Amino acid sequence: MTTDMFVVDSHCDSIQTVDNRKYGVVNPYNFSRKYKQLQFVALFCGWPKENADQSYKRAMRYIGEFTIAMQKEKDSIVQVRTYSDIENALNSGKHAALLSVEGGGMGIKGDISIFDDFYTAGVRVFGIAWKSNDLAKSNRVFDDGEEDTGLSELGRAVVEEGNRLGMIFDVSHLSDKSFWDLAEISKKPIIASHSNFRTLCGHSRNLTDDMAREIARQDGMIGLNLCTSFVDENSEKRTVARLFEHLDYCLGLIGEDHIGFGGDIDGVDGIYPSPLTTEDSIHDQLIEFMERHNYPETLIEKVAYKNYLAFLKKYL
Repeated sequence: MTTDMFVVDSHCDSIQTVDNRKYGVVNPYNFSRKYKQLQFVALFCGWPKENADQSYKRAMRYIGEFTIAMQKEKDSIVQVRTYSDIENALNSGKHAALLSVEGGGMGIKGDISIFDDFYTAGVRVFGIAWKSNDLAKSNRVFDDGEEDTGLSELGRAVVEEGNRLGMIFDVSHLSDKSFWDLAEISKKPIIASHSNFRTLCGHSRNLTDDMAREIARQDGMIGLNLCTSFVDENSEKRTVARLFEHLDYCLGLIGEDHIGFGGDIDGVDGIYPSPLTTEDSIHDQLIEFMERHNYPETLIEKVAYKNYLAFLKKYL
């Protein structure tokens, strides 16, 4: 690998380990030990038993905890809001953290001005639903027996406001109709920050072929997800090798320019595809797997960082 190698990952839930004081933003396994890394750090707003007000308060607490942690870790990592911030961080030899929101429809509480508050705090990627809310239906409609009504009028208004601000919208966790509603009305390319391919694993959280093609058509991005339930329906096949079959499938479906890492680290209950271990950097292990299995260096670089950096340079 070249010495200017970076890593970009579009989803982690490591703010929860910050909140419970187990680790800082950088922990022993969520950042590369070999290369500098840009990590999307998600503020989760979708706990099943919380109402909208509780979800909002949780998100604000997470922002506070993130700010404190970043100050403590300022010698090794900085918060970024723009592509210039990313360049400056990586060129100075520091990791970078970009705030995102997961399940943000719960945190907004029906008030679009709160969406602006997230943007002011540095959030640049917004996932509308983890569970169904006032803005959109989530993929859980399939399990809960709900009608998939897609984006609500309020959800459409939030997308319009997000487009005005320059927010990137994340389709991971959206229901199928919500996905297509967002894809139709967003004036900015969408991303699936942590999703795999439904053809290989039939979970409703994964993308259909048509969804993946639409993301690529829009010049968006897909982040490979390490959650084992989205790697394979058969628990015995939930391996790194099977994860990279999703990559191979992607290459045949939409090519190599719209795929990266979206590990969902710290959001999968500590269970990762075998033989990954949290004793070492998960991203370093993924890159080493690609090297051992003779993926071309140019492809490794694209998946590890070049695709996402190219996307962020144009759209952040």
